[in-house]
Amino acid sequence: MKEYQERIIKEKEELQIKYEKLVDFLLSDIFKNLDTTNKFLLETQLDIMSIYLKILRDRISLFS
Repeated sequence: MKEYQERIIKEKEELQIKYEKLVDFLLSDIFKNLDTTNKFLLETQLDIMSIYLKILRDRISLFS
């Protein structure tokens, strides 16, 4: 495996962890008590992270 491929895999793994932590946070009572703007921004962040994860997965699938 090439070095850039390893970096992409690592980036995907790290992003996956951050994504899962954000999902957990969005289900928390702390999130429920945030103002509308912060809720919107965090939900948007999650959406974008999801898209980015998909792109990384698609790139990784091309390694074979």
